[in-house]
Amino acid sequence: MRELSTEGIHENRIKLSILIKIRWIAIIGQLAAILAVYFLFNFELPLFYCFSLILLSAFLNIILQAKSKKTHLLTNIQATWSIFFDLIQLFGLLFLTGGVTNPFSILIAAPITIASGFLSLRSTVFIGIMSVILTVFLSFFYFKLPGLNQINFFPSFYIGGLTLALCTAIIFFAIYSQGIKTENIRRSKAIHELEQTFLREKELKSLSGFAAAAAHELGTPLNTISLVAKELKKEASLYSKFKSDIDLLVSQTQRCGEILKQITSDPYKQDLFLENASCHLIIEEIKNSSQFLNNKIFLLDINNYNKDYFLKKKIELIYGIKNLIDNAFKFCTTTVKVVIKSSDNYLQIIIEDDGPGFSSEIKNNLGDPYIKSQSSFISKNQGLGLGFFISKTFLERLKAKINFYNNKTSGAVVDIFWSYSDLKKAELI
Repeated sequence: MRELSTEGIHENRIKLSILIKIRWIAIIGQLAAILAVYFLFNFELPLFYCFSLILLSAFLNIILQAKSKKTHLLTNIQATWSIFFDLIQLFGLLFLTGGVTNPFSILIAAPITIASGFLSLRSTVFIGIMSVILTVFLSFFYFKLPGLNQINFFPSFYIGGLTLALCTAIIFFAIYSQGIKTENIRRSKAIHELEQTFLREKELKSLSGFAAAAAHELGTPLNTISLVAKELKKEASLYSKFKSDIDLLVSQTQRCGEILKQITSDPYKQDLFLENASCHLIIEEIKNSSQFLNNKIFLLDINNYNKDYFLKKKIELIYGIKNLIDNAFKFCTTTVKVVIKSSDNYLQIIIEDDGPGFSSEIKNNLGDPYIKSQSSFISKNQGLGLGFFISKTFLERLKAKINFYNNKTSGAVVDIFWSYSDLKKAELI
């Protein structure tokens, strides 16, 4: 199956139109604040320079709107300089209108919030450092706040406190937004892998249906070939001359017929096998298909399997359980044990191994994609985090409740549980 390319999927690039809209909102807000202070409250302020900065920002927006497509995605460098321009423009306005004592100085944290959500770590650090430097600068150098009669109206310790609060806000917003962005990218990548796995499994499953259809369509021409070959065999003169070729043709058509017969014989039984099976038979099939079965012991405990659930072999069910059993084989010392319990009210599948178990470092994070750990247990067996994430997601789609924990002695345990109502809702029975 041809897979979709993942290149560029997880780049958190920002559309130019979004930055243009944000800048227009900022321009309108800045213009309204300046006009209200000057004309409504009659406070003195350097109106010409303030308007010049606002018009510069508006002029840039008009040029970008005229020369760029709405769907244009900015590169990291382009977005960095665009956000940096907004930071400098805001710094200029605050410098002219009271510095950190201006109530709107909190807006200096806006550029770093946007940057940390869309830019690379290096660009985010650059915007963050510049924001802190400019904030500190504004605590020492600025025109007095409009409406104040005394330049030193605010005590120095108060201005210091404002500066510290703004710098703290800048750092906090940067770390918080960067953390959310990183987690979203990791989860988006994992979801993409999950969907690719689902499509691969779905296509493999559909091959059996294609094979049966192909066998049915090939039956008629193959019968014709077989009939012609047998008629040629009856012609004595031709048979003596081409004996070996005719015999080979007859034998090969018979062989093809037997193969097609195996595929198409009892189609209702074949569909039943492909689409439904007893729960313990599904586990046996999964065990036999495991690539980690060599030199490992597999135990299937059905002593408490009191009701035989005949399950639909959905892709999510087969792949989810198979991946968990494969992981048990991969990490066990010698033995993997699967316990199936059931009654009229529930179905439970417990997968145990005698390996080292889940390390305390990652046990509480199982089910999250791309778990990072410094332990040798993880470093020697890559892919645990994504595999568990896919299995957990697939099985939870089928209404299963999953718990991960360690045995009291040794080994890991994965507990998969369905109530009868959950089995019905998931259409497994």
